[in-house]
Amino acid sequence: MSAAKSIESCSRFDHALSAYVDCELDPDHAVDLESHLVQCPPCFEQVRLLRSLRASLKRARPSGCPDALRARVAAAVAHEQARDAAQAAEARPRLVHRGYAIALAAAAGVVFVVGVARRPDAPSEAARVDAARAAADRAAAAASVEVLLDDLVTQHAQPLPPETTNPEDLPRFDPFVGVPVRRPQFQSIPANFMGARVHAMRDRRAALLQFVVRGNHRVTVYMFNSRAVPVQKAQPILQPRVVRERPVYVGNINGYSVAAAERSGVGYALASDLGDDVSTQLVLAAMQ
Repeated sequence: MSAAKSIESCSRFDHALSAYVDCELDPDHAVDLESHLVQCPPCFEQVRLLRSLRASLKRARPSGCPDALRARVAAAVAHEQARDAAQAAEARPRLVHRGYAIALAAAAGVVFVVGVARRPDAPSEAARVDAARAAADRAAAAASVEVLLDDLVTQHAQPLPPETTNPEDLPRFDPFVGVPVRRPQFQSIPANFMGARVHAMRDRRAALLQFVVRGNHRVTVYMFNSRAVPVQKAQPILQPRVVRERPVYVGNINGYSVAAAERSGVGYALASDLGDDVSTQLVLAAMQ
């Protein structure tokens, strides 16, 4: 790619980097951007820096309110309350000046926030956000595996062109998928690597790897974050097996053999036109 074309392409995607990091970019544009990032080290580095910045901001905690300020605010509120009580005793209806009303509202808000922050049993804002996010993740996980398996079979039946045919490029997928992406070796099963791409699944990403085994049998492998998409939720779509002391989930979807398993937080799901036994061997070999 020439320097002029590279600059033009980067400027086209520059405005979308923040939206992509915040998961606010629609899947179609996200796939286009990810294709660009795989080939553009400067933009890839910019995404990495944006992710680091967001992570630092999430870890930052608000400083506590000084005791002196809290005392002044409480005194101001008490003064206004005493003044209002005196006015009510005069039995003459009077309107509170708009400026006083704003001051009272602001002071009351500060005291409320400080009081909540000072309560030892009150959860911090970060804790509440984390709890809400965890609850949302648990709810999404119930349906996430079904979406992943449907996508896997669809992509296997109607494959898209790969973003790369070089297995050395796979580590560049790591920040998009959230787990290390490396080429499965399949041990003693001959397999030719045909290419790979990052595939968007709603708010998740998976690495899609394409192989040809045993002459002309296509095999599509998904690698994904099994903590976000729990493999054990594959039941009852896939049936559990225990092979070499490892749980494997195997079944048939739309005429294709599908097997799924996980190891150390990395999920593997595989679709092929081979039998269930061979698919089981392939997914176990992929994890080695």
